[in-house]
Amino acid sequence: MRDSCPVCRSMEYSIAGIPRKNTIVSEFIDEEYYVVQCNRCDVYYISPRIQFTDAQWEKLYNSEYFSLQSKWLIRKREKELQQRFNTAEALFKNNSDIKFLDVGSGEGKTLIAGRKRDWEVTGIDIVDNRIEEAKVSPINFIQDKFTEYHFPENYFDFIYLDSVLEHVLNPLGYLEKIKRILKHSGIVYIGVPNEDSLFNDIKRLAYKLSGRKELSEKLKPFVSPYHIVGFNSRSLKNIIAKTGLKIIYFRNFGRKLQFLGSPVSSRGFWIDLTFLFPVEIIGNIINRDVYFETYVTKK
Repeated sequence: MRDSCPVCRSMEYSIAGIPRKNTIVSEFIDEEYYVVQCNRCDVYYISPRIQFTDAQWEKLYNSEYFSLQSKWLIRKREKELQQRFNTAEALFKNNSDIKFLDVGSGEGKTLIAGRKRDWEVTGIDIVDNRIEEAKVSPINFIQDKFTEYHFPENYFDFIYLDSVLEHVLNPLGYLEKIKRILKHSGIVYIGVPNEDSLFNDIKRLAYKLSGRKELSEKLKPFVSPYHIVGFNSRSLKNIIAKTGLKIIYFRNFGRKLQFLGSPVSSRGFWIDLTFLFPVEIIGNIINRDVYFETYVTKK
């Protein structure tokens, strides 16, 4: 088991544990995988390198990947998206004729929101899970791998990359391509989980107390949401700098009142209320919350 870091290519790493597996992935796993952390740049990744076929990845990212959401959670996420777009618009040097790209479009709600602002909207994803409202003209959708599809250089004003980098085998290549197709005055939004959050520390303790200390609390390569690369504050800032992009804004945050996103009668509601909610409150106070977001541009 000797694989290089997907960011700095170092061969030196520490093993964080064994990832959990669901029944779908167990059908085509034929070797033991480990969650490891690069000793040089802190990025988390899976070793050995995952070699799933396109068909296997598509089986994982089917329509069931997007679970049923409560009305409260839908409204909250719509509000968060509008706030992100407002921040981006405040950073644009030119607010007219915005060319927008959403990488990893999912259900297409980001495409719909961009079109309502009269942006020229393009989305790309390896599978088409868009809702019907996101399938109308003039929204442009490409079903393909981002790194393999040709986009013109220096073209997009705004590129949205929320919950994407943690899903790809080559995050450095993603950001290098984004830099090439971004205008010199353009803005990129990047959102990724914080693998060194207080929540993950508590989860590691829970694994130990339950007699499953071999499991890693970092990443979820073989259970939803299938994260195969992970970052802390240092490694996220490092990969951005390594790509030649410049951070304009950076923050650590979490979704408070997340328990309202589940029905009161559900197990998830009570787990989130009694466990996740207080952990996130403390994590926010000590700056170890569950998520990062940053706006970057070309240097």
